[in-house]
Amino acid sequence: MYSMRSQETVDTLQEIESALLDIKRKTQQAEALMNDPPSEGLPPQLRNNLAQLHGDANRLLATRIDAILTGELCSGKEDARAKRKELIALTETLIDQIETQVKRFDQLKP
Repeated sequence: MYSMRSQETVDTLQEIESALLDIKRKTQQAEALMNDPPSEGLPPQLRNNLAQLHGDANRLLATRIDAILTGELCSGKEDARAKRKELIALTETLIDQIETQVKRFDQLKP
């Protein structure tokens, strides 16, 4: 059982995790599409979608994850700190993957 402040922080981290998992799902869909492109070629909007996902991930990292302070928490301090660290790693991985996908898209597109 967490204090009210710790619970709010944990809830916020769960919301962020949900948003990151949605970004991850979309990047996996983009990867599948690039691995097996339709006969008419890759849709032009795919690059824009990837750029949007990149921006979303960067925004989550800069404005949401980095804004979470765990030092003042008591009951949920360690859990929140561990989850925050995990989300930072996931976000950085997603950003790298999306950058790789954009480069790959540019190479595949005539």
